[in-house]
Parts: sequence; structure tokens; C-alpha cells
Amino acid sequence: MEDLSLIQNVIDEYFKSEVQSEAEVSSKFIAPLAKALGYPTELMALEFSVYGFGGREKLPAKDADFLFFTDKEFGKHRTNTQKNKNWVEDHSLLVIESKKPGKIPDDLGQARFYTMWTKAVAYIETDGIDFMGYFWNPLALDREVIHAKVEELAKNPKILNFSYKNLVSIKSNGNGLKLSNSGLLELEDGVLEVINDDADLDIPEDTIAYIRECLGKNATGLTNVQAISRFLNTTESMLRNDMRYGIPPYMIEFPRRSYKAKLYIDELVFPLTIGQVTEFYCNEISRYYFQSEYIEAFAVYDGMKLSMFEIGFHVLNRTVSDRIDGFELVRKCLYSQNIRIILENESGMQISLPAGHPKKMWTLKNHTLHMHQVWLEEMHKLKAIEDYYEIEFKLEHVSDQKELNDLYQAIDFVYDGIMLNENCTITVPSHLIDEDLVIDAPVLFEEDKIIPLQDRIIHGVIFRPFRSACLPCKIKRSDYSEDDIIRIPGCCEYKIVEAAG
Repeated sequence: MEDLSLIQNVIDEYFKSEVQSEAEVSSKFIAPLAKALGYPTELMALEFSVYGFGGREKLPAKDADFLFFTDKEFGKHRTNTQKNKNWVEDHSLLVIESKKPGKIPDDLGQARFYTMWTKAVAYIETDGIDFMGYFWNPLALDREVIHAKVEELAKNPKILNFSYKNLVSIKSNGNGLKLSNSGLLELEDGVLEVINDDADLDIPEDTIAYIRECLGKNATGLTNVQAISRFLNTTESMLRNDMRYGIPPYMIEFPRRSYKAKLYIDELVFPLTIGQVTEFYCNEISRYYFQSEYIEAFAVYDGMKLSMFEIGFHVLNRTVSDRIDGFELVRKCLYSQNIRIILENESGMQISLPAGHPKKMWTLKNHTLHMHQVWLEEMHKLKAIEDYYEIEFKLEHVSDQKELNDLYQAIDFVYDGIMLNENCTITVPSHLIDEDLVIDAPVLFEEDKIIPLQDRIIHGVIFRPFRSACLPCKIKRSDYSEDDIIRIPGCCEYKIVEAAG
């Protein structure tokens, strides 16, 4: 194929050089590749300023490395006016971000930002070694079209999805979020296609029902395709214009802006923790969601009045010591009388949560405190096990409830074994005991024998029973016949066998 042979020529020429900088990737690879894909040089804008919003606030302008248009007049539309932004949205095709070799990020947020605010059809990011290309998808996550090594691009026909001819065709049909009320765009094998028929929709029925419910009377008489298109257009318009009042209730689910924030407790002068607050609003209702390394807080205001709040936590460190430190920080927050969250915005807004107030604004307080106590106790048990066996666990996240129950049970059994707490029952035929039995202190019963108790696995470490002891108790012989089995409270200690496979 001729186009692929042109791309192969670009690659061959590019690899003649030992490229070390972002500028070289741009000049020696991206610019020639764009030409091979059919983009006229007069349609290529370099360092083109892109303007976005965070809620009502304008974000600082950011420059896209490459932005390709359908018209060469882009130079007249670089300034931040609504007229210019409309022109850019109508004529933008492709964003390409260049990176220094070896510095391509896992998250293509920068290229995606440029695409979202220019309404380009697609975006590419490359460091001259790896090559990733996406098409903007208004219905779900952006679709990955290609992820390949640069040296292999000419063998991958998917690269041709980004050709000038293909993107112009897509743009002319209405790309990205710029949808008509009669059709939607869907990605099929990496290529955008217009959907006009309900039969071609691949969207769950409950999602369609939700969209129609949100639209209310505005969905009357519309096909499903038309209803979804109107929903997307309406929602996008309300978000872009930062509308708050006179909008449908579902808009409360969309985050509007975020701020750095500090959380203080009681009379502390210094913050307990630092995190971020995400703000949501719709009509008179405002929601604020605070999240830091360990603490989450959620507050709802009706006008200026706090109507409810919740406080939670997530402690996911990989070591026991770090998790204990995290739980201790959480404890200070949960048991405080008042929590203040101060936002780093223009007004220095303060959210005050009366955590110690007797009213039930914090509906799950007792449950949250109970679960914190349970998990903190388990961490202290794990720490005691680490110290006793001179090991260090690498903690893994466990989400399955049965696995979690098995883990807690294993921790309890092994911990009780080192603390001489009861964790088993020792059985003895009554005919072996002739008189009343009084055990004042733990007495070794068996050691280095097969003990009929199961192995316990704690975060990949296998613990096996290896000795047992009878715990203090009193046995009255006359209570048992010759054929009875006497049950004595026991303690089984475990030894480490190996790390689980």
C-alpha cells in the first residue's frame, strides 16, 4: 500500500539519527509523518494555545505541540475569544503531542485536554519510540485505535485511521461532542461512523431509560438515538456555560471544579491532613467531596445550611507499620468534636462538620467507628505476628468477602497462638484421667507432631500448626463416664512453612 510505504520511508529516515530531545522527535518524525498521512503543511499549527475552563474559572492557556486544521486561516484565531474558539472547534482535526524519548506518560491527559477543548477528532502522543493514538468518543471512554512501537508503524494499517482524508471525512459528518439531534457517532474498529438507527445502538436499556427520564418531556417523540444525542448536547452546553440554576436534577452528579484543601480538627493550629475537594452543584444544592491519603468526607448543603455529612477512610499502605500510622491519623479525625476543611479558593471557603454533635447528621457514624476499631485491632495483631516471627508482610488489597473473612480468621488463630489465647480444643479420652484435674498454667501437650488443624495463610505466608498446650482449667472427673471425651481449652502455636505460591 502506497501510504504505508511513505510511512516506512519516514521511519527509515528517522532512525538514521540518534534522537535525544523532544524537538528532534517533532522535527524528524512527527512533521514528516503528518506529511506522509496527507496533511498539507499549511494546515499544521505549532504551539497552538488551547483555552479551557474549570467551572466558572478560566484555566491558564496551554500550548498543543501540533494541531492540524481543515483551513489555513488558523493564525487569525489564536486569541481567547468566543468567536475564535468556535472557529477552532469547527476546523480542528488532529492533536499530536511530542515527548522526549523514554518520557511518554501512562496517562495521556494533556493530549486529551487539548482534544476536548478544541473538539478535534483524534489525538496522538509519541516519544519517537512508542506511538499511541485515540479517537474522541462522546459516548464512553476514548477509543484506543493504535498502540505500537514506532519502528512497526508501517506494518500496522490502523495508522491510516489518522490520515488527513479520513479525519476530514469524520469532521464533515460532525465529530466528537458536536452532535446533531438526528444522529450519533460510534467507533467501529477504530473508525467513527454515524448512527441514525435505534437498532444500531449498543447501549443498555436501563441507560436509555435513565436518559429519557432526565430529559422528561423533552424526550417525547424522539427516537432513542435522538434522545441520547439531545441529552449529550444539552448536558455539554450546561457544563460549558457553568449553569447552576434552572437545570435538571441529574446535573448534581457532574463535578464542576476542584480545589486543594486542608483538614483541621478541634483546636489544632496545623492541618491534620491535606487533600482535594471536588465541588458539585445544581440549583440550591451543593456537594463537597474531600479526599486525602486516608480520609474521605462528604458534605451536602441546601443553600447555606449543612443538611448532612459523612466521614470515611481508606488505608491501603503496603506495610503494617504504615497502615497503623494511617489508622491512627484516621482515629484522630473520627473521634474529634469538630472538623474544618478549608479550601484554597478565592474566598477561602470553610466547611465545618460537627462530628461530635449528637444530632444524626452523620448517619453512619457508629458503623464507621466500629469498622475502624476492628481494622486497627487486626493491624496491631499483624504487627505482633511480624515482631514474633521476625518477618514483614507485604499487604495486598482483598475485596472478596470470603477471602477477607478467611484472612481475619487466620490472623486471629496465629495471633492467639503466640499470645497463649484459646484457639483450639484438646480432646482426651476420659479413661486416661483418674481424678479431678486442675491446670494452673499452660502445659505443653504436643510438639513436632502432626496436629489435625489446617494451615493458615496470611498475605502469602503459610503458617502450620506445630505445638499445642492445655490452658488453665478445672476438670471434675465425676462429670464424665468411662467412654466420654474430655474437652480441654487449648492453644496451638504455628510455625512458618513457606511463602504461598
